[in-house]
Amino acid sequence: MSLIESMMVNCTRLIRTVASDGVLGHEVTYRKGAGFRAAIILQKPQQVTEAERPDFHDEYTVVVYAGTALAYQEVFMRDSDSAVFRVTGDPRDTQAPAMSSVQIAKTTAERFDLDGELEVAT
Repeated sequence: MSLIESMMVNCTRLIRTVASDGVLGHEVTYRKGAGFRAAIILQKPQQVTEAERPDFHDEYTVVVYAGTALAYQEVFMRDSDSAVFRVTGDPRDTQAPAMSSVQIAKTTAERFDLDGELEVAT
């Protein structure tokens, strides 16, 4: 087992569903999908103030096995503490070469808020 594999934790994909709310709006819900393992590493926080960049979120590096396809904007949950993340990169861009003994890919993600009123349905 490699160091990065020892850092991997259980995660669950959250599948987004949009339905009409009956009054010209929509309701977004998330349900649990397939599980996978990932190492989620907080990048060194930048010294950015709220006033300078109000849309700034902490950035994480997410390392998964190469066969785990995470898509841009996909949402997933870390099972141990129910922290939710949204993928902000493409892991296909940074896969280990075929000759590598550990077949991994990495991408970036940010913490994601399910807007409080949204429930994670099982």
